[in-house]
Amino acid sequence: MIYAESNKACNLAHFLIKQARYDEARYIHGDVWRGKYLGSDDTKTKNRVEELLLELDLKQPPPFLQNISGLDLDDDFVNGLEQLISEWARPKSRRLPIFEEISTFRDQLAC
Repeated sequence: MIYAESNKACNLAHFLIKQARYDEARYIHGDVWRGKYLGSDDTKTKNRVEELLLELDLKQPPPFLQNISGLDLDDDFVNGLEQLISEWARPKSRRLPIFEEISTFRDQLAC
């Protein structure tokens, strides 16, 4: 069992923010802010919690985008880019150009 303290909780919340698990990070920060962990009343810890909450507020998407079901901005963005690239760039053959020219006459060659 891990000994629960405010520094470890802040580290956990920091990594949750990096993984875009904002609700869990906000829950951990709330526990630290309310003093549920050893060392939570330290001014250094309070300052760190405030910094991490500011970072969380900056990275977390706005509430109106969070509640839209079926909307994943990352997947939609990647799919849009893939569609743009497929329309914009024609597929290229991996063969040398000379073989491309010969392949059009392949059926006309006699063995």
